[in-house]
Amino acid sequence: MSQKKYNPLNDPVYMSPQMKQFFKKKLQEELERLNTIDSFYPFPIDFEEHQPQADPIDQSTIENLCQTHRAFYEHEKLLCRQIELALRRLASGNYGYCVVTGEPIGVQRLMAAPYTPYCLDAQENQEKLKRFSPLPSIITYQQQYA
Repeated sequence: MSQKKYNPLNDPVYMSPQMKQFFKKKLQEELERLNTIDSFYPFPIDFEEHQPQADPIDQSTIENLCQTHRAFYEHEKLLCRQIELALRRLASGNYGYCVVTGEPIGVQRLMAAPYTPYCLDAQENQEKLKRFSPLPSIITYQQQYA
């Protein structure tokens, strides 16, 4: 099967070699794209590095831009880490299966978010826990499985 014509939704075998190759390529392409973006922003903008502006509106605008950039940068870094972990799971043979329950994550879910370590039920439980916990659940996952 050609990579361009292959559709994992039509594959009757879950995590077949073709499906694994498809997701490996998809993850590598996304990681490359994120690293390209990262080359434009090699470090987050820090508000503290900017000279104070006489105009409070200018000062506020700069602070807002720095915070927005920092949030974007941190999100992209987290996404890179999630992709790297997904590639590790692929190499170890655990890709496509929930790290909590061991159940298949599902092809449609992996198509939408190929880096996800959770099946839908486990993700919902993580989000419920996240509401009541001061620490994001992904940090716990990364510490346990990194």
